[in-house]
Amino acid sequence: MKNVFLTTLDRTRYRNDMEYFACGDFEGARSFITGISFAEGGIKYILARHRIDEVIVIGPKDFAGEEELKKTAITNVKIDNMASLDSMSEYGFLCYRLAEYIHQIDFEMVDAGEAVSEEVREKVESEIKAFLAQHAPGIPARELFAHLCEDPALAAKYEEAFGKGRSREERKWLKHSLYTRMDSFYKTHALPENRSTAIRFMPVDMDGVISIDSMTDIVRSTLGQGEDVQIFMDIQGLNAADGNILLSTFMLLNKRTGYNVSLSDLIKTEKQQGRFCGRVLNVRRSYDIHKLLSGIETFLEYGKDRQLKQYWESLGAEDPDAKRLFAGMDLIDEGVSLCNVDLMACGFEVIRRVIADPKVPAEKQSIYLSIMTGAIRADYGRLLEGDELSIPELLKWSHRKGLYQQTLTIIESRVPADMVKRGIYYYAKSEEDISRMLEALNLLYWNEPARTRYAFSDVEHYFIKYYGRFAIDYRQKPDAVVNDYTQLRIDALRGGAGGLTQAYSDLGDDGLLYALLQSYYRIGNLRNQVNHAQVDRAAAEGGGELKRKDSREDLDTELDKFIGLYSKACDKVQKSCEPLILEGGRLRGYVRKHELRPLEEETDLTQSSTVECEFDGKNVLINIRMLKPEADGE
Repeated sequence: MKNVFLTTLDRTRYRNDMEYFACGDFEGARSFITGISFAEGGIKYILARHRIDEVIVIGPKDFAGEEELKKTAITNVKIDNMASLDSMSEYGFLCYRLAEYIHQIDFEMVDAGEAVSEEVREKVESEIKAFLAQHAPGIPARELFAHLCEDPALAAKYEEAFGKGRSREERKWLKHSLYTRMDSFYKTHALPENRSTAIRFMPVDMDGVISIDSMTDIVRSTLGQGEDVQIFMDIQGLNAADGNILLSTFMLLNKRTGYNVSLSDLIKTEKQQGRFCGRVLNVRRSYDIHKLLSGIETFLEYGKDRQLKQYWESLGAEDPDAKRLFAGMDLIDEGVSLCNVDLMACGFEVIRRVIADPKVPAEKQSIYLSIMTGAIRADYGRLLEGDELSIPELLKWSHRKGLYQQTLTIIESRVPADMVKRGIYYYAKSEEDISRMLEALNLLYWNEPARTRYAFSDVEHYFIKYYGRFAIDYRQKPDAVVNDYTQLRIDALRGGAGGLTQAYSDLGDDGLLYALLQSYYRIGNLRNQVNHAQVDRAAAEGGGELKRKDSREDLDTELDKFIGLYSKACDKVQKSCEPLILEGGRLRGYVRKHELRPLEEETDLTQSSTVECEFDGKNVLINIRMLKPEADGE
């Protein structure tokens, strides 16, 4: 079993300002530790209680020099060179402080003492005796620090007596001298086996929350191969989203690496307002972290929020942002269950607004809510960015979750309109284009069976998926039909191919557009095969080999291909103008006004490309085969 401690490093404001932390339960604590940074205090706490093989420090790239990125034993860090502390990198300074701890050296006490004269030190000693006699009789001077940490009233009297009229250096020296005079058993010391503990810095781009995906390679390279791992974490009061990063990483480990990973201690290092010292607490049990993580994981993986909602309700907490967050989760849950993309999209929008514009300031936000929103941000990533829902990001999210039907529904219901609006493939730059499209669609509408005319309600969907299919020979194999239809749509870019109106694309890459449309049409065929899959029941009941005809692997491969092509097209397209949109209402008004009827009701349009019709009170010839062949199974 390999024991790994994860922490994050924040920027140290003053490198000669010591912080003091009570360890364990705050009330009645009898163990103390020092740390100039929260990260330092948390690492020391863990090294004094558990055998740790490796300490992993996560921080911004500029916190460590290139030569500091290699893993090294803490005991190998040099502390005998009297280099300026300010010249060290953030990570280098942390390692320096930890090496002092391992070797039980306290340079800071020496430095603090040198800043205060002997005369002042002697005077303070007499004042401490007087203070004890007046306010804490019976407490020996060597135990004063511990009592000040545990008794806020006594600490307030101390501040009144020693905090005014003294220089900053004198106050620092006094506090540190009270700490150092304590008996050794009051102080934490690294376990002997931790003299071989290694430390490593993980440089990352820190922008609020580190995404789960960005951590995968780092975690794999750090934890080795085939080892069981026990994780210890310091959430540091969620400063700089630390807890979100670490908890997201824990979920990543369990779901994506195949390691047998368990979470041991979850500690919280923090200052305490009005207290003489901060504290380091093991909050593993009070957070009931497994229930919380399990609820988050269930929502992120499957879109189900019931477990997480029950956990939140058990806390009895009232929070306006939590109410909004769960409203968004409910919409996603219902949308996933019903395969309703509109509900899912609305849910993402609600969650995006909660995270972008919280009602409660970050410093007052519930730690539980911070963990939930942090994990959601880490997993959803760019899906929560921008003012509108990104269809490519929605596709990536849905497919990554294994939500195949939802992914297919997004492609079917959202991609066509998105392609038109983005200028990837569209039908109108001007009102003249709209007029030509109205005429073309009117001919097709009145020669559709009444039961299938609903397809014209969504003009963009009809334009991308169906328009021009009347010109294709459907007696070929499905892939040949797809190839011919795709080529027809590409030819339409150059005007009038196969009786189609002019089409446009601002992609500037016909090869990419061909591959994108071809993949879109192939997915339609594969979707039909999957939805009408057949299973050999006899083989299933007898435990024999199943011979399925659902083309699941082909569909998965094609979805990967389509999402990649679509993302590339969205990134590459540069609109030359804003494509015009033919609203469904305008088309409905047009077809009602320009009703078209074949003069002979029994006319077989599949046998003739020229049909005489009544149009706008006149007899006209239509030079086009208008009915979709019955071989079209979609």
